Amino acid sequence: MPQVTIDEKGCRDCSLCVDVCPTEVLVRSDARQLAEVARAEDCIGCTSCVYICPSRCISVEDFVGQRPFHRIEANRALVSRFLQQQPPSVELGETDYQEALADVRVRLKALGDAVTETMGRGQKAVGRAAGGQAAAHLPEMYEESELGEVLQRLRRRFTGSFEFEATVAAGDQQVTLRFPTCALRHAVTSQGDQVGKAVLCDLFHEYWAGLLGAFSNRSFAVTMLDTERECTMQLTVRA
Repeated sequence: MPQVTIDEKGCRDCSLCVDVCPTEVLVRSDARQLAEVARAEDCIGCTSCVYICPSRCISVEDFVGQRPFHRIEANRALVSRFLQQQPPSVELGETDYQEALADVRVRLKALGDAVTETMGRGQKAVGRAAGGQAAAHLPEMYEESELGEVLQRLRRRFTGSFEFEATVAAGDQQVTLRFPTCALRHAVTSQGDQVGKAVLCDLFHEYWAGLLGAFSNRSFAVTMLDTERECTMQLTVRA
């Protein structure tokens, strides 16, 4: 059965989750001025409350999310064959890549500044939410349920930008990610920020926690083990 929890310290008493819940699992407490879980047994795991919460303080666990079958590679190939159309491809040269990298660095700087300006210290919640959203757009990951295989596919997807080595331990309860090559490091240092301390780093670390959490229906806590030589993070399932 889905388990709904609310981090009361983050609740703003906006009542959006109460209004959106289709089975009235959540109610607003006038006395405490926050949302409460009143009928947990009625939760259907739609996660509407999770996505609408502006504070990202609601979590739903112990449910099987709907897999985006329309984005799985095998199904895309079937549709392409049926329509007799293939997506166009363009060859890019070294100059194109360098121009793209310069553009990305500027955009990442603007992103970090915007998050700091609007969210203050809430950038970690933004990064985690972004990882959860991005998971739906990585179709090949949904063809596997084993965490080790998902990590192997992520390595192939991020080759050239975020190359990493992954170690899974404690019965899939702990994942260590080591990044020998990280494109974000260049973006951070070019702005004069310290690797591991910058807003972009916080966003990226939590992004990975949200990404793997979405694939495994778990909530991971992030611990940075090293940022000097190679960025190494440890993701541990929350108790």
